[in-house]
Amino acid sequence: MFPRRYITYVEATRHPWPNFIFLLPIVILYETAVWYCASNQVDGVRNGADGWLRQNLAVYGVNLVWLPPVFLLFFYAFQSFIRWWSRPHENVETITGMILESGIFGMVLWLVAGIWSKGFLASGVDASSGISSAWVTYLGAGIYEEAIFRLLGIHLLLLLFPGNIFPSLPFAFFVSSIGFAISHHLGIYGEVFQFDIFVFRALAGLYFCTVYMFRGFGIAVGAHVIYDFIVSV
Repeated sequence: MFPRRYITYVEATRHPWPNFIFLLPIVILYETAVWYCASNQVDGVRNGADGWLRQNLAVYGVNLVWLPPVFLLFFYAFQSFIRWWSRPHENVETITGMILESGIFGMVLWLVAGIWSKGFLASGVDASSGISSAWVTYLGAGIYEEAIFRLLGIHLLLLLFPGNIFPSLPFAFFVSSIGFAISHHLGIYGEVFQFDIFVFRALAGLYFCTVYMFRGFGIAVGAHVIYDFIVSV
């Protein structure tokens, strides 16, 4: 049996177990809210990366709406299992800190957005269509945009330059951030292209890349969701 290992808070927030605990209620809340909106004939809730992802899966005959959330949660559950011996034990303190950090990082981006151009709706949602349905979309943006462009995108791009972190990490950050900005113009709910908003989103993508790489996936998701919520108010 492995001895209990003390890890710092900074290490704990990047361990898969606290991230799984942090993500589980967010994913369940989002998928439940989407199901509720669909049952009440509210359209366009699956927007941004989530809608784009499912549209592309459908093209290849994959119509399993539960696949993306199950895959994401299974990934963190499996990672938690294989690293169980090194898990942090102060989960309440860790999750509380992750929530606080998410709020701080989300507000920093909101302040920058305000200076840039009076704020942007980062997920490309028209809040006038209904604030409740818009907030559901913001949850989905925080989860799936971070999963696609940070969790998956960065690590796939890093494979192009194995063993050499200097060209690979800036390249991965840049390409995933451009992809993040472009994704808001794809699909049936994609926005009309505006250069200033595109540039801001690309820079926001770089910001979220940095948060993800140094503070972990859960905090990146939380910061993204909180930023979207703040600009919608």
